[in-house]
Order: sequence, then structure tokens, then C-alpha cells
Amino acid sequence: MVRDDQGVARVAPPAGALGSLALHRMDELRDAQRQIELLVKRYESQDAGARSPLIEVVRGAETMATRYALALRSAREEVCSLVKAPAIITTPEGNEGQRHALGSGVRFRVVYDRAALETGAVDFPTMLKELASMGEEMRVAFDVPFKVAVIDRQTVVLIHAEPSNPYFVLVREPLLAAVCQWVFETVWDWGLPVPEALAATATDELSADERELLALLLAGHTDESVAKALDVSPRTVQRRVQRLLRLAGAQSRIQLGWHAARRQWV
Repeated sequence: MVRDDQGVARVAPPAGALGSLALHRMDELRDAQRQIELLVKRYESQDAGARSPLIEVVRGAETMATRYALALRSAREEVCSLVKAPAIITTPEGNEGQRHALGSGVRFRVVYDRAALETGAVDFPTMLKELASMGEEMRVAFDVPFKVAVIDRQTVVLIHAEPSNPYFVLVREPLLAAVCQWVFETVWDWGLPVPEALAATATDELSADERELLALLLAGHTDESVAKALDVSPRTVQRRVQRLLRLAGAQSRIQLGWHAARRQWV
């Protein structure tokens, strides 16, 4: 509840509270990423003899490609994957393990980082069309936090994507799988269907008016009050909001607030 200039209590617009909730979810996502990185560092600091047989570090291009394909072929129900550049284990078009699993009826849900689709190294529209025809469910998001595949909600493949030191950690640990699954579901919820995401431009800058409009929206103002503050019509406000949604790759104003915070628009 808020009080107007006359002291009358009114229901507050939901944008402010929901915007705060979106920022809280973003903080949770970052915390989860830090916890995963901490677990990997703790594992690497152990002596080889003390390491759990449930954790396996795989290095070497050929070994990584073979082991990753075997992991995907072991899937029975679902694989959830976050994909970002660069391609370390295998290129998307050369991922035979995924094609085998899709052909066996395994459900694949994949979120591609928007920047990965702009590298030019792969004909992504053609490749995505092929994978979609095979049954892959796909979305695109800005700033995918890391590369990971969660297999049947039990096995995790965490990929260290530095070209100078590539490797992945294969973990059969339900707790870590649950954390990574939560991260995936969070990014999946924020993602856009592929056609809409490909139409969004990640590099467009906001004008001063758009930044002011965004700040007013995140402060909880209605379209009508924003229009009055900017001396424009409510229709103009709605048109500008739609442009901001496209630029952010967001499907709702709540997602817009989350992306605006991550991209430091406000």
C-alpha cells in the first residue's frame, strides 16, 4: 500500500515489488554459480587418491568429445543444457551424442547464449532448425552464466570453457544436480523462443528518454504517470516499452527489470 498526496491509501503498482523479486532471483542465481565454482575448486585442491569416484575430471580434446558423447547417450529421460561460446568439447553441428539421444526419444531442453549465435562460426539458423525438427526444445537468453548439462537430474557435466585450459567435470551427485537444475530452470524461464530472440539486438544503446522511462517503470509508476512525467501519450509509453522488451530479450516487464539490472541500464 502507498499513500497519495492527499494521504489516501491506495494499492501500490506491482512493478516495484515484482522488480525487487526479480533482482532477488538474479542474486540467487549468482550465489548458485559461486557455490558451483567453489565445489569445483575444492575438488581440484584434493589429492587424486582422496577424490570421490562420483567425480571425474576429463581433459584432452578427443577424450572430452568421446566422454561427453557417452554421457549424453546414457540419458534415458531428459537433458537440460546451457550453451555459450566457445565450443570446447564439440561443435553444435558435430554433437553426435545429442543426436543419438534425441533419436532415442530423450527430451532435450537447451538455452543458448545470445552471443554464441553471433559468432559466425556456425550456421545457427540452419542448425537450430534441424535440431528443432528432431525434437529439441530451445530458448535463447542473454548472459548465460556458465556451460552445463544436467542428465536425468542426476548427472552434471560442468564445462570449463577457457581455450587455454579446457576440461569438464562430470559429477554424479544429486545435490549438485539439483542446484544446477535450478539454475537451468531459472535461465529457461527468462529465455525467449528462438525466433523472437534472434530478432532482438544485444548491442543497441538506450536513449536518455528510454533510461528515464525504465527508471520510472522500475520505481512502480503506471503507464499513465510515466506518460505525464515524460509529456508523451500512454500509447507512446507502451510502444517504447515494447522496444525495451525486444532489446532486452524479455517477455514481460518483470523480466525487463531483471535484464535491465544485469546490463546496467539503470
